[in-house]
Amino acid sequence: MPERAVKGAINGMELEVPFGTTVLKAAEILGIRIPTLCHHEGLPPWGGCRLCLSEIKGSLAASCMYPLREDGFAVFTDTLRAREARSFVLSLFLTRAPKAPLIRKLAAEYGAEPFARSPLEADGCLRCGRCVRACQIQASEAVSLAGRGSERRVSPPFGKPPENCLGCLACALICPAGCVPFKDDGVKRRIWEKDFELAPCPVCGKRTHTYEQLKFFGADKPLCPQCQGRATAEALKANEFVTEF
Repeated sequence: MPERAVKGAINGMELEVPFGTTVLKAAEILGIRIPTLCHHEGLPPWGGCRLCLSEIKGSLAASCMYPLREDGFAVFTDTLRAREARSFVLSLFLTRAPKAPLIRKLAAEYGAEPFARSPLEADGCLRCGRCVRACQIQASEAVSLAGRGSERRVSPPFGKPPENCLGCLACALICPAGCVPFKDDGVKRRIWEKDFELAPCPVCGKRTHTYEQLKFFGADKPLCPQCQGRATAEALKANEFVTEF
């Protein structure tokens, strides 16, 4: 059965997309940029940061979560109302993370300034939930969002070194503000106040994975990313999937 499609326009530009396509994805097809923070292609949609608000049917909605299901949809991503809403959100983020390069860049674009008086703590964390969702995908769920309102924060259970942490750095690498601290000296790694020993790559000896990762995913001696890339390329070439020019 052919996939149902819907037709409409974003900023006056007409297009046809599969039923249920989000506004954010449809905008990307047209080359229209909508700023996001909590959204990431490798994570389930969350709609928590509210930076991607666009105007739809006279109301503001999160572009990353809003599905297009009707013909004749009309979306406006850069109205005064949408820009003012993003500016307000960025003022909150700038108060939280005044040194984050991405936040400073977006704040300058939307003319946002940090709030002079605010109960928010300038700890660098945006509460965007990326790190938590990345940890959930890894199935370890070592950290979560705890508390409410201005007291909300990312934390391991009971604020102690998490027993389930694999030391994989998924949380740190996906953080848009770079506020998940860790230390990696090529032999040992420390994150969330927990220490890990790194296993050597059987080909080059480089240490990139923790033993906890190996045990969790059932791998004895994983290749480092570089050696894995070479091995994959060689396997493809051997099976004639790669064409030489």
